[in-house]
Amino acid sequence: MAIITQFINDIGNFIFIPVIFLLLMKVLGRSWSEATQSAMKVGIGFIALSMVVTFMLEKMQPAIKGLAAKTGSSLSAIDVGGAATAVMGFGSSMGAIIIPLCVLTNIIMLVLKITDCVNVDVFNLHQNASMGAIVYAYSGNFIYGVLTAAIFHMIALIGADLGAKNNNSFYDLPKGVSISHPVANTYLYFAYPFNWLFDHIPIVRNWDATAESIQKKFGIFGDPTMVGFLIGVVLGLFGYSWNSPYHAIINSLQLGMYLAAVMLLLPKMTSIMMEGLVPLSNAVRKKMVKRFPDREITVGMDTALIIGNPAVIAPALLLIPIIVILAVILPGNKVMPMGDLSQFVFFIAAMVPVFKGNIIRTWLASVFLFGGGLYIASWMTPATNQVFQQFGAGAKRGVMYSSLNPSANPLTGIFAAISNIGILGYIFFGILVIVFGYWLKKRERKHIEIDNATE
Repeated sequence: MAIITQFINDIGNFIFIPVIFLLLMKVLGRSWSEATQSAMKVGIGFIALSMVVTFMLEKMQPAIKGLAAKTGSSLSAIDVGGAATAVMGFGSSMGAIIIPLCVLTNIIMLVLKITDCVNVDVFNLHQNASMGAIVYAYSGNFIYGVLTAAIFHMIALIGADLGAKNNNSFYDLPKGVSISHPVANTYLYFAYPFNWLFDHIPIVRNWDATAESIQKKFGIFGDPTMVGFLIGVVLGLFGYSWNSPYHAIINSLQLGMYLAAVMLLLPKMTSIMMEGLVPLSNAVRKKMVKRFPDREITVGMDTALIIGNPAVIAPALLLIPIIVILAVILPGNKVMPMGDLSQFVFFIAAMVPVFKGNIIRTWLASVFLFGGGLYIASWMTPATNQVFQQFGAGAKRGVMYSSLNPSANPLTGIFAAISNIGILGYIFFGILVIVFGYWLKKRERKHIEIDNATE
């Protein structure tokens, strides 16, 4: 298994995921021509998305570092980012068992009717592996790490069902596609109480801040590309050095244009991947509907499908400078956000439909979740660093490593706390998750029956 996980890390998700898709398409009886074309588009979509997201962080990084320096940052732990923790997760002792563990968990949940999601987003299981490895390092108990990874997968699959209807409607996803991304679905759960809270705050509940309403109210200044431009200019003006005002202004204008390009390009890159995913989704659903004729089976996929919407990109860009500032000013925080700053679009995308595309609500909820998450990441820094030093790529002695994904994840903190209780804590929490999944399924089927009766 160690050789297999190393191979996955070496070839990267833009090759590994298309290969998985190609094999699945053939297992489902599709032609070599269709399977190959679909797999190639998925791989090209991953490359295109990666290029745009990497470009975004590369261009923003000088301004972000400048902003941190101006606020007097002296934080001890570096956020290495999701790509680095993916290598860490798959390369760890947890990575060796994570794929069969999560596939088995998915099958059991399907048979027991706790979920209707068939997860094909195999690459992002590195998040389960990383979280399990961190809890293992924290607790010193390998079984607790395994249980963490398995229950985290259960929560992600239930979240895929919970968000399926909203995601399909808001993002116009193909029928039968759901989002099973583990970290995105963590924050999906928190969106509901935050939305309830915003509905009960007199001023906030009246804010109409969708991308459409902003564009309608502000005209050209509400256009997504213009929003990206303005965010980039403001970030540059605050982040760049003013030793040379001329260069500070020029660089800020350039950063604005870079982020305007990101706002335009991300949706187009997402559409490339969608073209490749639709045939697999249709093929899986056709087979699964025959196997489970009385159920609405969905195919669980990556949040890459939904990050191109302006209602996702805008709050993610606005989130970057505020999280950097919070990291510096929050007492007791040890983690300097860096590697995962470009990944906010992936983390918050599942929340956006709950807020009906309201950019301000999404941003406010994210500030609280990720600002608070810095304390969880700080708490988990010794464990994260231990795992990264052992299994991470390019780890250097004397440097303290941490991450936002998954170290700042609320579930990482919950599982670490449960590990202090012991096996009974895991059993109790696992039962709660199962009961919650059953309750959601019962509620969903009741709504379907009501909808069918009124048609």
